[in-house]
Amino acid sequence: MSIKEDIFKLIKNERSFLGDIGDYTIKISDSNNFEKENLIGIYKIRKYTAVKNRNQKLARKVDNLILGLENYSEDKLKFVSILNEKYYGVFYLSKLSDKVIGYLESEVDENGNIIT
Repeated sequence: MSIKEDIFKLIKNERSFLGDIGDYTIKISDSNNFEKENLIGIYKIRKYTAVKNRNQKLARKVDNLILGLENYSEDKLKFVSILNEKYYGVFYLSKLSDKVIGYLESEVDENGNIIT
């Protein structure tokens, strides 16, 4: 099995509705350079913006991601994005790529725009 297949299987265990790996474009970061504290700060700003814009659905999703990041004991994470015609997901994995720490998912419209 390839690294992409292993990571997709791990993510699919978390998000069981995902279909076949061949239906998605998967991008995996080459490094573990995503720092937990920086991500928490970025997503707290994104949550504030969602609340300010009265997008409670997005605020809840971001809050769940923040909780996952805060509960992660390491400092570095790996980033994975998954895209197909109707779905876009960003996932943060443990630095060993053996656990999903948190994620955000969105729909994609008919023009390829991500709907938050």
